[in-house]
Amino acid sequence: LPNDLALLNVNELKEELETEYNNYSWTPRVTFAGLFDVPDEYGETLYQSPIIGIGIDFLSEESNQFEIWDLKNKLIAGNLINKENEILISEQLSNRLNLYPKSMVTFIGSTMYGGFTTYNYIVAGVFDLNIGPITKDMVLVDLEGARLALDMDNAASEILGYDKELLFNNKN
Repeated sequence: LPNDLALLNVNELKEELETEYNNYSWTPRVTFAGLFDVPDEYGETLYQSPIIGIGIDFLSEESNQFEIWDLKNKLIAGNLINKENEILISEQLSNRLNLYPKSMVTFIGSTMYGGFTTYNYIVAGVFDLNIGPITKDMVLVDLEGARLALDMDNAASEILGYDKELLFNNKN
C-alpha cells in the first residue's frame, strides 16, 4: 500500500460505496512508515526508531473505530485520541523510546508525492493490542492527522467496509 499509489477523491468514492453497498460502514485508512525522533529538553535527538503507522478515522461523528479496535480495553496508560495531532503508541515502542502520555515526538517520513515531511505528534496514550510482535513499532493516529503529515488531502491507502452489525460471516 505505497502512498504514492494512494486512492484519490476518497470522499466521493466513499459516497459511491455507501450508496451501492449500504449494508456496510465504509471508512478510509492510511498506512505509513517512517522514523520517530524523540528530542531531549534542548530539542536535540535523544532517541530514534522506525515506526509503522495506521491513520484511522477516530474523530468523525460517525466513527465506530474505537469500538472496533476495542481501544478502551487495550489502553494501558493515558487517554484515547481527542485531536488530529495526538497518537497512540504501542507499549513496546513506549518502553524503547521512553515515551509516555503528553510526550512530544517528531515523525520523519515522505509525503504521498515523495517529498520529505516532518510532523509533531503528542502521545495521548499507550496501548497493548495483545497480538504479538506485529505491534512492536506500531502507532495509531487519527485519519486527518495522518493526512496532514503525509500531504494526503482527500486521499487514503485503502477504504475498508464493515458490516453495520459488526458481525463476521465466514459463509459469504
